[in-house]
Amino acid sequence: MQKTLSERHKQWELSELLVKYPGLRLHPSKGLDVIVQGILEFSATQKGGEQIDDEYSLRIQIPDRYPRLLPSIWEVNKRIPPKFHKLDDGSLCLGSETRLRLMLLRSPSILSFVDMCVVPYLYGHSFFEEHGRMPFGELSHGKKGVIEDLAELFGVDERIVLGFVAVAAMKKNVANKRSCPCGSGLRLGSCHRKRVNTLRKQLGRRWFAYLMDQLVDKPVYGSNVRTSDMNAYFQRSSLDDNRFEFLPLTAEHLLGGTKR
Repeated sequence: MQKTLSERHKQWELSELLVKYPGLRLHPSKGLDVIVQGILEFSATQKGGEQIDDEYSLRIQIPDRYPRLLPSIWEVNKRIPPKFHKLDDGSLCLGSETRLRLMLLRSPSILSFVDMCVVPYLYGHSFFEEHGRMPFGELSHGKKGVIEDLAELFGVDERIVLGFVAVAAMKKNVANKRSCPCGSGLRLGSCHRKRVNTLRKQLGRRWFAYLMDQLVDKPVYGSNVRTSDMNAYFQRSSLDDNRFEFLPLTAEHLLGGTKR
């Protein structure tokens, strides 16, 4: 049974967001998504860094299926330039989708999403305006940035991370019998099992299948689904573990064939 609007608001702790950030208001929406728009005023301090007090005019679109689908955020006064970590539709690129999902697993409310994901982005932009540099590290854009982040999560080199994404998309009992993608010669179950199984349990096999189909030239699981349409992908992709049998599981071709 589909939840009512008030039930979704309560589950998302939307009222808590509006209390903490009183410049934000609910706006009418034609569809099932919830629109919050207005001034987000914040005071934030990076660990060991300076405090920044600032405000931005934002439009926040919360999908009906949040937190399974992530919100989209737009800065509406054009203060943030198009080339500063934005997506193709002009919304803010808040970071790796995988990392954002892991944050939401810890605390799925929309207030937590704004505090943990949106405010740090705005802090970074305000700091950049003042100093001409970012206060913290940045991922590369596009596929390379996704690979960099996944390599850090799995604790492996970027050149072999696709192999780990592949086994994370498999059933646990199937993946553990495969050779570990690290090249040790051991089965995964006797090598990098713990890290792979933990991430699979947290995010689900379909998430890693989705990531794989974003990263390779020819989709493996959802060959008939646009990978940008995550909702359709989750409904129509096929999780057949044998589809990876002949796939080259290195990121060399994605990284231009060069080693870092």
